[in-house]
Amino acid sequence: MNEVFDQITEMVENGLYSVQDMPEIVVFNILALIVLLIFVRTFLWKKVTLYLEKRQVALSEAIDQADEERHIAKSLQEKALKEYENMKEETRQLKEKLTQEAYKEQEKLITNAKDEAKRRLEQAEKDIEYEILQANEEIKQSIKEIAFSAASRIVKREIDESVHQDIMDEILKESEV
Repeated sequence: MNEVFDQITEMVENGLYSVQDMPEIVVFNILALIVLLIFVRTFLWKKVTLYLEKRQVALSEAIDQADEERHIAKSLQEKALKEYENMKEETRQLKEKLTQEAYKEQEKLITNAKDEAKRRLEQAEKDIEYEILQANEEIKQSIKEIAFSAASRIVKREIDESVHQDIMDEILKESEV
């Protein structure tokens, strides 16, 4: 390992001392550098700078376009958010309206049911009154028939208190049956 390190050290020292030992190489390298700079400046410099300028313009346009698209996307996002909020509000209002309509319909149904129940109750009361009147009429008719039957039997017999009492008892027994 020391040998490699020693060889590298020797090469570096020879390269540093070669400038003093061979100055023509240094002059030759400087001339080659100047020729290279002139060649690059003459043939390549315009093309390279033109390419770099075009590249810079293209990058600037791409950045501007990206900024524009970002602004468009941001405005679309804001618009979509506003539309979402509007739809949310419309949905809430529609829900409230439907709820109120449902309550009104419920109240209407309850009112109709109460009215129908009241009407049926009144009709039932009228039917009961009618049946009571019918029963009273039947009772009156029965009493008339009993009274007529009793009167006709009383008239057939002599009018005697004991006979009259027997007839009444007999009529009452018949009417009980």
